[in-house]
Amino acid sequence: MAKSWTSQQLDAMNTKDRDILVSAAAGSGKTAVLVERIVNKITKENGTDIDRLVVVTFTKAAAAEMKARVRNRLDDMLDEDEKNSNLIKQIALINNAQITTIDSFCLWILKNHFSEINLDPGFRVADKGEITLLENDVMQDMLEDYYKESDEQFLALIDAYGTGRSDANIEEIIKKIYVLARSNPWPDEWYEQVIDTYTGMDNSNNKVLVNLYESIQCSARDYKRKYEYMIELCGRVDGPISYLDAINSDYMNICRIIDAADFDELSERVIKTEFTRLSTKRMPDARDDLKEYVKVQRDKYKKYIAGLLKTVFTADIDSLMEDVHSNAPAISMMVKLSKDFADRMEEEKRDRGIVEFSDIEHYALDILVTKQDGSKEYTNVADELAEYFDEILIDEYQDSNQLQEEILTAVSKHRLSDVPDNMYMVGDVKQSIYKFRLACPELFMNKYYSYSGYDEQKETGVISDCKIELQKNFRSRKNVLDTTNDVFYRVMNRNYCGIEYDSNQQLNCGFEYPECTDKRNFGWEDEKSTETVLIDTSEDDENSSIEAEAMYMAERIKKFMSKDEPYYVFDTDLSDYRRIQYKDIVILTRTLSGWADTIVNILLDRDIPAMADTAQQYFKLREIKVLISLLTCIDNPLQDIPMAAVLLSYFGGFTEDELADLRVYGKKSAGADRLFVKQMQSLIKDTTIKDTTIKDTDENAEKLSALSDKCEAFLDKLKVWREKSRLMTIYDLLWDIVYNTGYYDYVGTMPAGKKRQSNIDVLLDKASSFEGTSYSGLFNFLRYIERLQKYDIELTDSSGTGGNGDSVRIMSIHKSKGLEFPVVIMAGLNKQINKTDARNKLVIDRELGIGTDYVNLTRQTKTPTLIKGAIARKILRDSISEEERVLYVAMTRAREKLIMVGGVASIDKKMSAWQMISDELCVNGVYSYADCENIDRYSDMIMPVALMKQEDNKGTFEFSLISSADIIKEDEAISKEAQSENVSADEDTGINESKENIKESLNDTDVYNDDKAQVYDRQKTEELPPYIKDPDADRKVKVTVTELKQMQAEADYDGDAFMHDDIKAAYDEAERDEDKSRAADTENVEEGADSFIPTIPKFISGSEETLRANERGTAYHRVMECLDYNNVESFEDVQADIHRMLETERMSEVQINNINVKDIYTFVSSPIGKRVRAAAISGNMRREQPFVFEYDRQLVQGVIDLFIIEDGKIVIVDYKTDRVRKGEAGEKELIKRYSVQLDYYAKALSQLTGLEVKEKLIYSFTLGREINVGS
Repeated sequence: MAKSWTSQQLDAMNTKDRDILVSAAAGSGKTAVLVERIVNKITKENGTDIDRLVVVTFTKAAAAEMKARVRNRLDDMLDEDEKNSNLIKQIALINNAQITTIDSFCLWILKNHFSEINLDPGFRVADKGEITLLENDVMQDMLEDYYKESDEQFLALIDAYGTGRSDANIEEIIKKIYVLARSNPWPDEWYEQVIDTYTGMDNSNNKVLVNLYESIQCSARDYKRKYEYMIELCGRVDGPISYLDAINSDYMNICRIIDAADFDELSERVIKTEFTRLSTKRMPDARDDLKEYVKVQRDKYKKYIAGLLKTVFTADIDSLMEDVHSNAPAISMMVKLSKDFADRMEEEKRDRGIVEFSDIEHYALDILVTKQDGSKEYTNVADELAEYFDEILIDEYQDSNQLQEEILTAVSKHRLSDVPDNMYMVGDVKQSIYKFRLACPELFMNKYYSYSGYDEQKETGVISDCKIELQKNFRSRKNVLDTTNDVFYRVMNRNYCGIEYDSNQQLNCGFEYPECTDKRNFGWEDEKSTETVLIDTSEDDENSSIEAEAMYMAERIKKFMSKDEPYYVFDTDLSDYRRIQYKDIVILTRTLSGWADTIVNILLDRDIPAMADTAQQYFKLREIKVLISLLTCIDNPLQDIPMAAVLLSYFGGFTEDELADLRVYGKKSAGADRLFVKQMQSLIKDTTIKDTTIKDTDENAEKLSALSDKCEAFLDKLKVWREKSRLMTIYDLLWDIVYNTGYYDYVGTMPAGKKRQSNIDVLLDKASSFEGTSYSGLFNFLRYIERLQKYDIELTDSSGTGGNGDSVRIMSIHKSKGLEFPVVIMAGLNKQINKTDARNKLVIDRELGIGTDYVNLTRQTKTPTLIKGAIARKILRDSISEEERVLYVAMTRAREKLIMVGGVASIDKKMSAWQMISDELCVNGVYSYADCENIDRYSDMIMPVALMKQEDNKGTFEFSLISSADIIKEDEAISKEAQSENVSADEDTGINESKENIKESLNDTDVYNDDKAQVYDRQKTEELPPYIKDPDADRKVKVTVTELKQMQAEADYDGDAFMHDDIKAAYDEAERDEDKSRAADTENVEEGADSFIPTIPKFISGSEETLRANERGTAYHRVMECLDYNNVESFEDVQADIHRMLETERMSEVQINNINVKDIYTFVSSPIGKRVRAAAISGNMRREQPFVFEYDRQLVQGVIDLFIIEDGKIVIVDYKTDRVRKGEAGEKELIKRYSVQLDYYAKALSQLTGLEVKEKLIYSFTLGREINVGS
C-alpha cells in the first residue's frame, strides 16, 4: 500500500527552483521525506542523474542507511517496471553518488583536485592518536625555540599565565585557540578580529561590548516588567505597601539603564546602581505570600546586579578599558603562538604526507575559494562542480558550521546568475546539541527567520528562498507531545536561545494509537500522564541521591513488568499491542560518568537485566591496565608502580604477601635501592640473607629460595620480551604476549570474559593501526596510548552495548538522539548544568574571541577584564540554550510514556521557588530573558510547568514527592515479596513439606540417643569389596563438538604455564563454572538468535557494562546465514543486502553496526565465495546445519556453518572471526585450534549423507582468506 504523505511533506518533496529550509520537528519523518525527494529528482520527467546530487549527512552510518533506502526504493520501482532504462541507469550510478558525510565529500574533492594546492597525492588520513602525538612534539619544539630566543613578550606570557612548574597551561591555551580558529573558514581573519577587540578604541564598534550591551538591555527590560507587576502588587489593598518606595527606587534605576544610549553610559549607570533597604514597618493587612514574592524577586535583581559588578564592571569604564588595552600584548602573543603552531603543524604534516580531518575541510575550501583583501573569489574547480551538481541536500543542517557552509555554497548554484538556487537544507534547530563539536545552530536560525514560508509564497506567486515546516510527529502519544509542548512553549525564549517555540514549532500528533481496553497500556486514562518524580535527599550525599533515583526507577520498572497486571505497548511492526519487555525501557542521563555504574548495579541487584551504553574509561579496564603496565615495564623496568601491578597480575603470579616479602628481603639485599627490579636481581644473587627478627629456620630458607626462583623466572620472561620488543612490531609483540602466554584465554574465564577479550582485540587493532603511523617503537606506542588517555579518545565502539538482549538500557541523552523507545525514564532531573566553560581561566568563543584576566607583572596583580566577563556571559547563555535543546531531545525520545526523576536537597526551598515561577508563568506565559539566565538545572525548566494548574497546560503532568527513606522501605518490601514468592513456589512443589519430614525423622531417630549410640558403635560391618570404576562412567551420554575440541586443546596445550597456584585455582574454578553452563546449553540453537549478556556489577570497572563487541562473531555468522547469494555481485549489493536484514528484522541495528561490509564482500569475491554462490544458485548449499551422530559410544552434536556439494562430494566451510596474527602464523594457529572441530564435522556429514568430504575449509574474516585444513 502506498504511503500516505501530509501536504507539508509533499511540499518538502516537490518544491524546487529555490533554496529550501525544511524545519522538521522530532519524529516528523524527515529522513523518509529526504529519500523520497531524491527518488523524485532522479525518476520523474526532466529529472537528473543521482551522481549529479550531493547529499550530506552527519554520520557514515546515516549515509549508508540513506543510500540503502534510495536503492531499495529504486529496486521496488524496477520490480514494477522492469524495462525502465532510467531506473536501471540510476541503480548503476548509485555507487558513484555523493551520498556521504561532509568529511568524505571534502576528501573526494581533495583526491580529485590535490594538484590545485600542491598536495602530495599519496597523502593518508592520520588518526587522532597520531595527531595528538605530533601536536605534542611540535608544541615542545616550538616552545623550546621561543625560550632560546628569549622573546620578552613570550617570557611575560609565561610569567603571567604559566604555572611555574610546567608549560601545561600555556600549551592548553595555545591548543584551545588553535582548535577554535580552525572551525572558521579563514582562521587568520578570526585572529585579527580577536586582536582588534583589545586594540580598538571605539567601544561602540567593539563586537564583544555590543553583545554585552544587548544582553544587559534584554535582562533590564524583563526586570522592568517584573517591577511593574511588583509595583501593582504593592499598591493592592492586601499588598506590601511599605515596600513601595524601595521598589520604585529600583524601578527608576532600571529605567535609567534601559535608557542608556551606549555601552559607556550603561556601564556607568550599572556601577552607580544602589539599593535602599526595604521598610521594616509592620503591614498587618499585607499577605505573606505577596511580601515574600516581592522580596524574592527583588533579591534576584540585586543578585543580577551584584554578578555584573563582580565579573564585568569591576571598576569604572576608563579603568576597565585601560586593562583591556594593557592586555593586548598578552593576547597578541597567544595569537602569534597559535598561528605559529598551526604553521608548524601544517609543515610537519606535509613532510609526513598526512592530513587530519580538519585539514580535509580547509584544503577543500582552498581548492574551491580564494580570498584576498576580504573578497572571495571562486576557483575554476568550484565553477565546474557548481555547474555539474544539480542539487545540494544537507541533512542535520542545524549541526553544520561556517566552514562547511562555505564549502557547500561554493559547489552550489546559489552564486551563479540566471540559474535557480539549489540548496536543500533539512534539520531541527531544537535538536542542535553539538556545540562542543563546534556546530553553529545560528546558521539555521538566521535562515529560518529570513526565509518566507512556502504557503505564503504559494499565495503571492513569488519564488524565493523559502522554509517548510514539518510539525506532525508520527512517533509519540498525544500526552507526551502535549507536555513537551507545555515545557518548551514557556522555556524557549527567542531573545535568549535564538528560537521561539510558537505554533510553527510545536509538535502535533500525526499518529493515533489504537484504543485497547482489555490490556493495560499507556493509553488508559490513568496512565496517560507524564510523570515528574522528586525524591527528597536532604540527608543524603550525591552518591546516595543517585542510588535513591536508581532504586525508585527499579521499583517503577518492576511494576511495568508485573506478572499480575502487566503493561502492554503498541508494536508498529505487529500493528498490535504486545507485552512490554525490558528492552522497551531506556534510562537517559545527561552524563554516564558516575551514573551508569550505580544504576546498572542497582537494577541488576533487583533482577532487572540492564546494560549501559558507554565506551568511557577504556584504559581503566583491568585487563587493559595490566597489558599497558607490562608494556611499560618492558620499555623501562625501572618504573615501580607499573612493575608492582605486573607482579601482582597474571604475568607475575606473585601474591601480596610475596610482594611484601620481596620488599623486606630485597631491601636487605639491594641496600638503598628500593626498585622492585633491582631488589629481585639482588635477591637472586644472594638468597642467604637472614632476617634477624625471624629465626633462621628451614622454613624461612625454603621461603626465600622459592621467592628467589619466582623472581628469576619472571625476570627471564621480562628479558625475553625486552629482546623481542627491539625486533618485533608492536602488534606482533602484543600478540605474542596476549596469546602465547595464555592471557587471552585466562581473561576469557573472568566475569564478562568475552567482553574482556574483545577489549584486548581493540588494543591489538590499535597496535596494528599504530604501525601505519609516522611513529614506531614501544616508547612511542606508550606515548601514543598516553595521549589517547589524556584526550579521552574513544577506542571502543561508542554506540555501546547493543540492543539484542531483553534488557533496560542506560544511555546518555546525546547517544539517544535519533532513537526512540516506548518508555523513557529521564534520571538526574535536578543535576546541575555544567557551566565550567564560562568559569575557565581562558574563555573562548567562536563569535566573540578570547577573554582572559589581566595580569600586571609589575604590580603582581590579576584582575578580571571586561572582555572576559562579557564572553563568559555569552558562553553561559549558549550553554543554557544548548541544555534546553538537550532536554528537548530527551523528552522527544518517548513513544508512549515519559517519566522524569530527580533527587532534591532542601526540597521546601526549591518547591517554593518553583511555585513562584509557576505563578509568574500563569501571568506572563513564557520564561523571561532574566529567568532563563537563572536556569541551573533541568528541574528549573520542568517543575514550574508541572506545578501549574491543569487548565493552564495542554498535557497532563503527574507530580510525586517522596523521601529516599520511603524508597528504601518500598524496596525492602518488594524484596521480601520476591522472597515470599520463592517460598510459595517451594510449597507448591512440596519442597518445604519434604524438609519438615526430614527434620522430623532426624529428631526421632535412635542414632541420636546416647545409650543406643553406644550399641550402634559396637556393631561391626562387613568389609565391602573394592569398587572398580567403569572407565566410561564419567563420560557424558551426549557431548558437543565444542566440548570435544576443548578436550583436545587441553591435551595439546599446557594452560598453566607461568601461572601462580592461586591464579590456577581461580582459573580452574571459573572453567568448572563455565563447563556447568555449557552443559546446560545445546549447540543446536540458531547462531543468529539474540542473547542477553548482562553487565556484570560492582567487581568490574566503570566501562565494563559495554558488552556489545562480544557479539561480533554471532553477528558475522548471522549475516552469512541470511546472505542472499543471488544478489551480491558488488560491494553495494552486499551492503544493501545487509541493510535488508535490518529492515526485515533478521538482524538488529547493533549487530549490523558490528559488521564490516568489506569483510563480507571479500568473502563473496574470494574463490570459495564464488563456489558457494554457484552452489547456492544450483541448490547445493546448506547453512547452519545441525546434526547429532554416534561416535565412540557417545552422541556428538553440533551445527555446521556451511557446506556445499560439488561433483557429488562435500566441501565444508567454517567461518572464524578470531583475532590471529597476520600471515602464515595466523593460518597455523587457526588450523591448530579448529582441525579437531572440522574432523568431527566431516565424520558427521559422511555418516549422515553417505557422501565423501573432499575439502575442509576455514574462512578467516581477520585474514580475509580461506585456509585448507585437508580432506
